[in-house]
Amino acid sequence: MHCDGVGPTTVVLIAGFKADSSIWALVEPTVTRTTRVCSYDRFGLGASDAPPAPQTFATEATDLHSLLQIAGEPGPYVMVGHSFGGAEAVTFASMFPSEVRGLLLLDASPPAWNTAICAVPDDGSDAAHVFQAVCAEQSSPANNAEHLDAPAAFADVGTINSLDEFPMIVATADHHSYAGLAASEEARLDDVWNDGQAHWASLASSAQLISVDHTGHNIQVDRPDVVLDAVQELLQ
Repeated sequence: MHCDGVGPTTVVLIAGFKADSSIWALVEPTVTRTTRVCSYDRFGLGASDAPPAPQTFATEATDLHSLLQIAGEPGPYVMVGHSFGGAEAVTFASMFPSEVRGLLLLDASPPAWNTAICAVPDDGSDAAHVFQAVCAEQSSPANNAEHLDAPAAFADVGTINSLDEFPMIVATADHHSYAGLAASEEARLDDVWNDGQAHWASLASSAQLISVDHTGHNIQVDRPDVVLDAVQELLQ
């Protein structure tokens, strides 16, 4: 874990599947000018040790909370989660609501996403084979460095029906493309993704759902300005 900056609230940056803390390089230095900010590498990534056991978003959130306490970073926190890190951030906010001041989800993978990508049929295309490989990697702890059990992890986060009424922003790219897939499959995945973003926003009555243009999946890389504006709004 790396923490820097000074302020009454700590912004915690949670990277997505297979990504370490370096993915926040365009965001973290600017946030440190106005408040405390921490980023970290999950088990199996970056400078961290291998996972001691199979992981879910609940175990990851528990580990993160323990790490913050041991490091002397008591919060309150604005949790910022990208992709799978968004599901971890939601889980953290559900488990430790009194310590969370705000929540920012960046193109956060929704509860039905693992099931959706694993349902892509083998039509012989390279794109379908990529989805099948990703499904296999995520669906068994033995197949990825994080030892994440994605089906169990998403099943757990799917049971979270509401969060405390702290400010929440759900930001998602305005377009997702799945090159090489049949049009019907692209449409199905789009529907799952968009429904999932609406689901995240439904967890808090004050949540904002915003569409981000000129970006791919990594909003913090393509549009760091959007991330920085959203973080500042949650710090108000």
